[in-house]
Amino acid sequence: MLIDNRDGLPQGDTEDPVLIAAPRAGVPAIIDSPTGLARAAEELATGSSPIALDVERAQGFRYGADPYLVQIRREGVGTYLIDTAALPDLSPLQAGVDDVWILHNAEQDLPNLRSTGLACPQLFDTEIAARLTGLTRFGLAAVCEQVLGLALVKDHQASDWSVRPLPPDWLRYAALDVELLTELYRHLSVSLHDMGRWEWALEEFAYAASRPAPEPKPDRWRGLPGAGKIRSRRSLAVLRELWEAREAVAERIDLSPGRLIRNAALVRAAQQPPRNQRALMSLSEFRSPRARQYADTWMRAITRAMQMEEDRLPSVHRPHVPGSVPDARHWGRIDEKAARRLALVRDAVSGIADRLGLAPEIVLEPRVQRYVAWAPLDPSRESGDEVEERMYDHGARDWQMDVCLDPICDALEA
Repeated sequence: MLIDNRDGLPQGDTEDPVLIAAPRAGVPAIIDSPTGLARAAEELATGSSPIALDVERAQGFRYGADPYLVQIRREGVGTYLIDTAALPDLSPLQAGVDDVWILHNAEQDLPNLRSTGLACPQLFDTEIAARLTGLTRFGLAAVCEQVLGLALVKDHQASDWSVRPLPPDWLRYAALDVELLTELYRHLSVSLHDMGRWEWALEEFAYAASRPAPEPKPDRWRGLPGAGKIRSRRSLAVLRELWEAREAVAERIDLSPGRLIRNAALVRAAQQPPRNQRALMSLSEFRSPRARQYADTWMRAITRAMQMEEDRLPSVHRPHVPGSVPDARHWGRIDEKAARRLALVRDAVSGIADRLGLAPEIVLEPRVQRYVAWAPLDPSRESGDEVEERMYDHGARDWQMDVCLDPICDALEA
């Protein structure tokens, strides 16, 4: 299908997407000085269209997920590539970007943008919009192909954006990430209106914009691949101490933990704890040039675990957090009635999703489904009131309650 696009973009073709290999106005120079930032702020303030934004990080290379480049585009004004390593405070731009923000998968980028001093006045998330219109592929490039009939070059997604100077080809890629967002906003807005889902989208955007950055999960070391096979509390203590030691070193030297020592090596060392540094060095990962600099740190961690008192050793299974809902995979074993309720809720949500042409997790998040199903309904209360309360307490939006409440209640009462 041929797609008419605006603002100098070519006509698209969803059957054979047209490749966009370079920004319309060329690749802008990177901004890395207060003078350049002030000029960008003045120019952005002259525009009237929404603000397209993106962030590049160095995950997998540096410790954490700090932003190293922020891309901003305003149609009729231009594209700006801002070096946030040189300019960590972007608050001087706020007046120039005080309009609707267009982001793709805002959950990833909003915490970074907030850390630079920018505040989002109003959000339009093109990934959320794509999901609400029934698209089944959600990556930016895939959405551009399906909605605009245009294809993006996606060749530097996994690059180390902390590198300086940034290569010209990387800057071209970065500029392209915001090149099509405004046109996506236009097309997806029309689709949402035509489908009667614009209000749904507004609720989703507001919810995404209001969510704080997620807190780190407790006992993250338990999530390492292979950790679940360890059944010795002493070995789990070794794993925990090694993981915490690696985190501390990685943060101090600003390096991705997996580049210091891979997860699999920590698990191997925990399964058969080395008795001395010589035994530790028999594990290839620990004798790499980078890791062996901290050999004393690793041995101290292992020694702490091996000498730890029994009552300080971690439990074999992840401790249950009071008030939380257990992993649904175990419901059949620990509460068969709850498992049956969850199956009923899931079937009800899947039926709604089929009618709407949406994925079930868009209609109602799985975590909300679990909260609705875990505890039995109070027979002294109206089921609708109790189910609605559970949905609301755990973040369901109004539109989700409108479409889900009655079918879920009917299923649970059947």
